[in-house]
Amino acid sequence: MKKLFTILTCCMALALAACHQDNDDYMTLATIQLDGGEGVTIERVQAMTHITNLNTKHVVSTADFTGAQVQIELLRGAYQVSIEGVLSYTDLTGKNRIRSFRAVSDYVELVGTATSKTTINIIFLD
Repeated sequence: MKKLFTILTCCMALALAACHQDNDDYMTLATIQLDGGEGVTIERVQAMTHITNLNTKHVVSTADFTGAQVQIELLRGAYQVSIEGVLSYTDLTGKNRIRSFRAVSDYVELVGTATSKTTINIIFLD
């Protein structure tokens, strides 16, 4: 009887140990920072961001900028980023300016387990 009880206890312990939950973290909080170059301090951005997953071709869009950056939760992976709009900035002379811009990157890795960050250079259109 003791032997049967020991065997049953071992089987129960193995069954409970085998039923653990696997949680793979597939998402990342992506932060995309705009860089205006030397002497440009970006104050406000009003633009649309299109982020395309290069594997699935799924496109996510957002316009929720905080200062010179946008944050969005994405599936970890490789992306193409396209941003176009208007920004307000201060130049080297201290003059406040408003200009149209575009920022494009054909390949960005957003693969961090909790957060990912990338910086994209802007191109002024006018």
